[in-house]
Amino acid sequence: MSRESESIVGEIPVVARLSLGIERLILFVTDTRVIVAHAGKRGAGAYATSALFGRLSGGVEDVVKSGGESLGKRALHSITPAKILAADKDNFHLRFEEIISVRLVETPFTREMTVLTTDDKFEFQTHQSVDSIIELLQVHLESKLTVERLPEAIRKNRKH
Repeated sequence: MSRESESIVGEIPVVARLSLGIERLILFVTDTRVIVAHAGKRGAGAYATSALFGRLSGGVEDVVKSGGESLGKRALHSITPAKILAADKDNFHLRFEEIISVRLVETPFTREMTVLTTDDKFEFQTHQSVDSIIELLQVHLESKLTVERLPEAIRKNRKH
């Protein structure tokens, strides 16, 4: 498949822990790869707030973060894979064939994703639903994707 015909099939907003704070990323899933796009960093205070308040802190952060970062994130949603990679020198891609495994663990408040490649290990957290992540990755990763779900009773109680 040529890069010109490559299309983005979905995205997974994630955070990665840093030694002091977190980094917000967007995993753009295409038909051939996952593009990791940087959306912004937060200090240690943001990470503590995130741990305490979960999804609520993301909304608060969106209100107080710089307008420039928001514009960059919005722009990433409407451009090609090549432009996403060029938008930040630290953006990179992972071809499906270089991904050894993806472990997705559902917890009561978040989803944890561990991506193991031939060269690296990446650990992310996201609020995106397990089902939507499976839908984006299962076709390309097949048995490389393992999912650990909460028991059904706990999932039902979370929705109420």
